[in-house]
Amino acid sequence: MNPHKPIARLVLALFLPLLLSACDTPPDRQRFPEITFQHLPPINLDVAQIEITSDYRSTEHADDNAAEYPEAPEQLAADWARDRLKAVGSRGQANYTVVEARAVRVPLPRSSGLNAALKTEQSDRYDLSITVRLEAGNPLSGKSGTVTETVTRSQTVPENMTLNQREAVLFNLLDTAMKDLNARLEASIPQYLGPLVR
Repeated sequence: MNPHKPIARLVLALFLPLLLSACDTPPDRQRFPEITFQHLPPINLDVAQIEITSDYRSTEHADDNAAEYPEAPEQLAADWARDRLKAVGSRGQANYTVVEARAVRVPLPRSSGLNAALKTEQSDRYDLSITVRLEAGNPLSGKSGTVTETVTRSQTVPENMTLNQREAVLFNLLDTAMKDLNARLEASIPQYLGPLVR
């Protein structure tokens, strides 16, 4: 009997679980800053209350890939109203609705054969579309109005992109879309709901 076999078995028994667990270890997930607008001044509306709702449910759309984003687009679109809108009146109501927060990954056609092996191609396109509507009215002043804004963003990614790189692309896509939405609403609310802005 080989005297080294028991030692070899012991070493294998000790280190095999470690080797197998190392193979299953997922890559370190990067942390992204929170997308928020709480640092900006509130938009004061002459209404007694603000109701925030969503007509869009990502789970109802089989091709929606909102789960791949660091934060849910639908939730961020609703959070914008919580961060920026403030009721300062004694009568009336504002209704802020997330009409759509659609996130879709579209696989792109790629070359085959030798051409595919010689170049790195774009494998997917990420499309993001967010639409919100703000309706407000005050029966005391008789003023009312509606604002609807839509932002869309698209970004293609290469086939050799890592998971962390892909997540960074989606974060930037969402961050840019929300900043655009914020800028559009900042401009359109005074324009279309001017008499209700305080």
